[in-house]
Amino acid sequence: FLYDHTHFLPKGRTLDIAMGEGRNGVYLATHGFDVVGMDISEEGLKKAQRLAKENNVTIETRVVDLETVQLEKDAYDVVICSYYMQRDLFLQMKEALKPGGIVLVETFNTDYLKYNSRFKSEWVLGENELLELFKDFKILRYQAVDDGKLAYSSILAQRPPQNNKTLTPP
Repeated sequence: FLYDHTHFLPKGRTLDIAMGEGRNGVYLATHGFDVVGMDISEEGLKKAQRLAKENNVTIETRVVDLETVQLEKDAYDVVICSYYMQRDLFLQMKEALKPGGIVLVETFNTDYLKYNSRFKSEWVLGENELLELFKDFKILRYQAVDDGKLAYSSILAQRPPQNNKTLTPP
């Protein structure tokens, strides 16, 4: 989803939430984005830095506990979050965007539980949950996929260009 929609993203300061080993953040850095990646895993972020070096790009990484982090408001042109689910971060992600900024989220949805019964239900999106969470944004792209092995939802949404201080909490 990210690769197919990179051209929609405004080049600029980009936050990769739950960056892990950095595949998405480094990909964006190779396309001219100024990437800041956050994750609780110091080891994962070290791998992300090695991947960045291998690709001749620079990224900033921050070891943080996403359960307690306070994201900087109006600070990013792009916020991405792939396959990490923490509902109380959605409002912060929205507020972290500059007016006109774009968020990209992709993670498992409730249909995924059919394929992985040990996966916790609180870690999956409900039916159309992303659409509801970003109803005060302009929805640029949305998909809900169930391919018989995996089930996930993805959204690309733009914060209203004016400095909208009444963002809808989740």
